[in-house]
Amino acid sequence: MTNEFVLVTAILMCASFVRGALGFGEALVAMPLLAFLIPTTTAAPLVALCGTLTAIIILCYDWRHVALRPATLLTVFGLLAVPFGVALLKAGDERLVKGVLALVVTVFSVWSLWNPQRFKLRSDLFAPIFGFCAGFLGGAYNTAGPPLVIFGMLRHWSPQQFRATLQSYCLIAGLWVIVCHRMSGLLTDGIVSQFLISIPLIVASTLAGLRVTSRIPAERFIRIVLCTLIVVGFSLGLSCWNDRELVQKASEAMNVKSIGVQ
Repeated sequence: MTNEFVLVTAILMCASFVRGALGFGEALVAMPLLAFLIPTTTAAPLVALCGTLTAIIILCYDWRHVALRPATLLTVFGLLAVPFGVALLKAGDERLVKGVLALVVTVFSVWSLWNPQRFKLRSDLFAPIFGFCAGFLGGAYNTAGPPLVIFGMLRHWSPQQFRATLQSYCLIAGLWVIVCHRMSGLLTDGIVSQFLISIPLIVASTLAGLRVTSRIPAERFIRIVLCTLIVVGFSLGLSCWNDRELVQKASEAMNVKSIGVQ
């Protein structure tokens, strides 16, 4: 067993703990850290497998708390939007979409922390809109989480209902992502083998996260989620800035080459 294997498994355990506690956030934890150890083409299907397993565990634990009607609306309209997100990935400006998402998520979270009387959605009327946005962003940039989390916050779900309802979407979407990775050749037998070996530790970490959340009061849970969303917003904004720097460096390199040719 190599050091790389041990580190990758440790990262998956941390990500599973966060997912078990909050119901989201494993990709935010896992992807940046795994990028230092393995290629993103390897990390993405591995995280997809891990996320799908954690969704199954949470649903087995909290299935009674699933809000069925909003979960159905979010999932159906989310899956419908995925092809549009994929199309944007091929032709659109990633920095623009990520920048808008980062601004919305950060402003909403800061405002909600500052304002104790947060705005509340009293029905599931807007669930299709949030579901479509989640599917669109998930298909384009693998960032489906923020719209789902914001909808759950606006509906003022309990921690158990919040976590369980999000998993119903994540489970179906995760299975679809795994199929796509397999069809594209990204999900190799080696990745599957590492995942299978890591399953006991992933399960244990997820259950530990679930136990932690069960002891947290609802109000404190909401504050933790909002603070996590602020981190997500800043991370997306930083990602946009890094992309901008890469574009500038690439442009400068092209100019140097053209001068050399002349």
